[in-house]
Amino acid sequence: MMIAHRPNRTRQWIVATSIFLLSALAATVLIWRWQQQEIAEVRALAADLAADHAQTLQRDIERALSATYAIAALIRQGQGDVRDFEAVATEMLLFYPGIAALGLSPGGVIRSVVPLAGNEKSIGFDQLKDPAQNKEAIKARDTGRLTLAGPLKLAQGGIGIVGRLPVFLHNEAGQKAFWGFTNVTLRLPDALDSARLPLLTQRGYAYELWRTLPDTGERQSIEASGTTALDAPVERTLELPNGQWTLSVAPISGWGEPGRIGFKAAVGLLLSLLMAYLAWLLYEMRVRDQGLEVQVNERTAEILATQRQLQATLGAIPDPLFELGLDGRYYSAHSSRTELLVLPAKDLIGKTLTQVLPPDACQVVLEALQEAHENEYSVGKQIKIPLDNGMHWFELSVARKAALSGEEPRFLVLCRDITESKKAERQIRLLAHFDSLTGLPNRVLLTDRCNLALRAAQRNGTPLALMFLDLDHFKHVNDSLGHRVGDELLIILAGRLKCAVREQDTVSRLGGDEFILVLPETDARGAAHLAEKLLQSALQVFEIEPHELTVTPSIGIALFPGDGADFDTLSRCADAAMYRAKQDGRNAYRFFTAEMQARSERTLTLENALRRALEREQLRLHYQPQVSLATGCVVGAEALLRWNHPELGSVSPAEFIPVAETCGLILPIGEWVLRTAVQQLKAWSDAGMVPITISVNLSSVQFRHADLPELVSTILDEARLPAHRLELELTEGVAMTDPLGAIAIMNNLHERGVRMSIDDFGTGYSSLSYLKKFQVYKVKIDQSFVHDITENSDDKAIVGAIISMATSLGMQTIAEGVETQGQLEFLKAKGCTEVQGYYFSRPLPVEQFEAFMRTRSPSNLMSIAHESTVDIRL
Repeated sequence: MMIAHRPNRTRQWIVATSIFLLSALAATVLIWRWQQQEIAEVRALAADLAADHAQTLQRDIERALSATYAIAALIRQGQGDVRDFEAVATEMLLFYPGIAALGLSPGGVIRSVVPLAGNEKSIGFDQLKDPAQNKEAIKARDTGRLTLAGPLKLAQGGIGIVGRLPVFLHNEAGQKAFWGFTNVTLRLPDALDSARLPLLTQRGYAYELWRTLPDTGERQSIEASGTTALDAPVERTLELPNGQWTLSVAPISGWGEPGRIGFKAAVGLLLSLLMAYLAWLLYEMRVRDQGLEVQVNERTAEILATQRQLQATLGAIPDPLFELGLDGRYYSAHSSRTELLVLPAKDLIGKTLTQVLPPDACQVVLEALQEAHENEYSVGKQIKIPLDNGMHWFELSVARKAALSGEEPRFLVLCRDITESKKAERQIRLLAHFDSLTGLPNRVLLTDRCNLALRAAQRNGTPLALMFLDLDHFKHVNDSLGHRVGDELLIILAGRLKCAVREQDTVSRLGGDEFILVLPETDARGAAHLAEKLLQSALQVFEIEPHELTVTPSIGIALFPGDGADFDTLSRCADAAMYRAKQDGRNAYRFFTAEMQARSERTLTLENALRRALEREQLRLHYQPQVSLATGCVVGAEALLRWNHPELGSVSPAEFIPVAETCGLILPIGEWVLRTAVQQLKAWSDAGMVPITISVNLSSVQFRHADLPELVSTILDEARLPAHRLELELTEGVAMTDPLGAIAIMNNLHERGVRMSIDDFGTGYSSLSYLKKFQVYKVKIDQSFVHDITENSDDKAIVGAIISMATSLGMQTIAEGVETQGQLEFLKAKGCTEVQGYYFSRPLPVEQFEAFMRTRSPSNLMSIAHESTVDIRL
């Protein structure tokens, strides 16, 4: 048993007293330096506040003075005559808040002031002769520069400042001559409102705005918080035309706080006494430590053995393991993978979490420690830490160590590396919410963001715009250059779209070449501005080696809340507006309108009904006779599609055919029309009807379909009908959209024996170089030229030219829309081959057409006159 040594009390008192004196001296020096630093910080803060207010005031005064340049430009433009000055100045005042009046002073005499109310006394005031103002006015005239006079008493009453800009005009000799001044008047103290100087007083500062009079050097106070002189103020200068203003600022209560100095001194004394007491205790503990040294040596061997065993256990754990206190201090650290440690293990000991970890990670670990302190364990919390080999994620498992009564709690923290699983999770999330090609949000994320933006817009009463963008003829890029070039173009376009919008906006790709933009806090004007910007951005050349491409977009815009309150409604409206932009010529943008809403609803109704029209046998073919002018015989019939819906009634082909083309129904409907017409012609032939040809119109979608020639041959083979009995009509516009492709398809059909004709000839822009290469045997003259052929000389010339050209190329001609005897005689005289129209018969159902063929002979057919009825056909 060790006997404790009694301490030497005299030496103990000497050590304690020395520590007290040294601590008191250090506290005194520290308090003095602390006080000086606080005063410096307060002065720096006051200087910053003064600078902010001074800059605001200088900027607003300079902005108000800039109005003189705008008026001077009007004077120079009108050579001294400013028409409607009152209207112009009144409108300018709206853009220059703070200006009390704008004026014109030809020859230095004020002649015009806006507003006149309250400024009547200034009219006629001679600025060059007034003793109070002529110095600044003369200086402005002589230097040719803008000057600022004041503060001074204004001629119209009150105190203010006046900015004058001299205006010089060229006289007859070509020399500059003084015309007069343009004036801006700012009233005080109103002109100082923008600087918000009273805020300084609310923050505990006194202030004074003053200037030095240029003539006397005296100090002139412009605005002050009080009458008492400021104590060692900080100052900031305003550089203004013809002089300087100074803003002085100082704390109302002074730069120092005596109460705080006394408190600091008391704290310093208390700390000195505490240090002395600690020295007393440490001296006494040192004596006791000597007695404990033997016991420590005995326990050291036991601890070393325990450490060796613990080290072996830790070596088997691959993840970092730490022992931490509740305050986040490291007591031990271990990891067999040193690359997972922020610092080497030995450097972590003694440091705290706040010293080595990012703030976010530090907060999570401290929360886990607190949870383990309350519940004995914590699992599942995750942190991310930047390491030398990249960002790593860890999942924490925290357990509280057993502790004796009164002992500070300690915790074992195991950090499992979950970086790879996080990467996999992130990749899954990206695939679920982002477009794999462009990296833009997909429809799922777009819907979520749009709903959030709509809720915010509804809550705050702010506008929102949704924009639908689709590239024009993008399919041509993929078809001609390949999908790799098309994908690269979409990636570049996505980057341009992201650069064109704000951070709070969302750019999303729906698929293909369709993009949707959600624009919070954007009204119609802002949406139109962005749309123009996007149109210009898209027109820039896309350089994709070795190609230089230019594409144009069509943009539709819908606005919240006028066009809809949810994402689905707004997207449908924007889509309808985009299609209107395409219909109007593409490379444009359109806003959604009520007319589009009605058309969209009508289109949706037609599309849904049209999808069941074939299976419900609602479609019918009517046939209009085609008559030979040489023989008077019916030589053919044009098959015209009709749709009679039980609820919608008779629907015009001009309305439902575009719907069918858009929704992809035109191919099955077109095939039905072609097969029905061919089978009907076969039935008539088998019944002994005079042989005729049947004409069927092709839509642009049908004509471009790769399987068209095979389909036509299959239908003809099924009906066992000779190919020359079928005539396919193709509009001039469709043929000229892709002339080379049209030539290839026509050649293929011609080789199969099928006849081709050009419909609506004369309404497009045909090239004769292509027309002569088309495998067609007939051109159809559009009824728009035939209608006024007996009265309009231009129509006569056009029809005559078409017939002459077709004849020279070895083609037949047929005129549609013939309704009168005069039209018939003119066409016959010009050599037209065939005609069709109401003069002979309107389009007829099958039974009526058969009756027409039985009861009409060539002799009476040419004398038939019909009632005039509007012809609507496919």
